[in-house]
Amino acid sequence: MSYVRQGFTALKSQFLSVIVLFLYQLLWGLLIYRLADTAITSLLQRYPNPPPTPLAKILFLLEGQVNLWSHPDVQRYFWLLAGMIVLRLLLTPLIQAGILYGLTPAEERGSGFPLFRGMKEFGKPVLLFYVLELILVLLPALWIIPKLWSLWPGLLGAVEHLPIWLTGLGLLLGWFLYGWVVRQCLLFIQFGYLFKSGAWNSLLVGIRHLLQGLGIALILGFFALVAFLLMGTVSWIWTGLLALIVQQTYPLFRCTFRVWQVTSQFQLWRAKTQKS
Repeated sequence: MSYVRQGFTALKSQFLSVIVLFLYQLLWGLLIYRLADTAITSLLQRYPNPPPTPLAKILFLLEGQVNLWSHPDVQRYFWLLAGMIVLRLLLTPLIQAGILYGLTPAEERGSGFPLFRGMKEFGKPVLLFYVLELILVLLPALWIIPKLWSLWPGLLGAVEHLPIWLTGLGLLLGWFLYGWVVRQCLLFIQFGYLFKSGAWNSLLVGIRHLLQGLGIALILGFFALVAFLLMGTVSWIWTGLLALIVQQTYPLFRCTFRVWQVTSQFQLWRAKTQKS
């Protein structure tokens, strides 16, 4: 719990970074909403409901299958979505680099806003770590997704297929835990590499104190869940302008907990590295 408190103290100096991250998430959500609204609304407007003839819905589905990859509008939306995904894959590690640079002592920082300065100083190595993280996290999908696909017919069954449900949930839970361990270890390696304490030594520190890191993640995850439930309850009970304000404010809390997670793990890394 002490590392969480120390992380919150470090979080205060990165509040501007939290605001930038919040605006980035807000803008990204707006772009996704506008893209989905434009593409799906235009499609649903052509859906025959009620159908003028019994064959109208069948013809609509057949037309969709034929034009899925050949229609210019579908291709335009596909390439636009692909471009947005690539842009996010580039911007996410850059923002992560700025947050990590904000952990540098103030007397050792260069001039300028720490978030943007960190993009320049730490951007390239953090981008490489991000690519490595994606590869390691997605690698088990080559085995898990075909396994889940083979279990899919049984998952649609009744309660007597409970063992199949447990198998599917176990695979997803194992994948989730594996992904967290990969991200945790790579985060400690980044600390060691960026702050000149040795990547290998930092990896060993991360593995030895994996349970403490998990405790930090669970504590902050619990706080985030409580904030989500409180805001969801307020939005559900007091609808109207207040609910809209709460819904637009929640991403700010989510971004705050995200940065708080990094600063708390950094406090754990620094404390254990200084002792070793």
